[in-house]
Amino acid sequence: MFEAIDDDQLAGACGGIQMRLTQYGYPGDPNSDSNTRRGLGAYRHLDRDSIALTNAGLRALGLSRHDVQSAPHWVDIRMRGGGVLHRRIDDRAPQRSMRADLYMPSGFNRSYPDYADVMLQR
Repeated sequence: MFEAIDDDQLAGACGGIQMRLTQYGYPGDPNSDSNTRRGLGAYRHLDRDSIALTNAGLRALGLSRHDVQSAPHWVDIRMRGGGVLHRRIDDRAPQRSMRADLYMPSGFNRSYPDYADVMLQR
């Protein structure tokens, strides 16, 4: 009677996975480490398009750490009230919860919300 849909179709229909949205790598970041200050992520070099995801965030998107080490993966971050950021997974965030951590070397952006929907680009 009902047609089954796969996980990709479901994620597309609901707009992605809701994750806590944080920022790192900005001037004066109190949690900065030496690799971040040198522009080095866990998977590749950091630039303005970089994002760090927690292991839980990767799993929610159907990825493993090995997946993102072996090839670049991009996500769309849909903000409440509109706007989409297109970012490449270049780093790993250490928290246990689902978290998307935006690399912000040009400065912290106070207009970004605390949560956003993250969807893997296939």
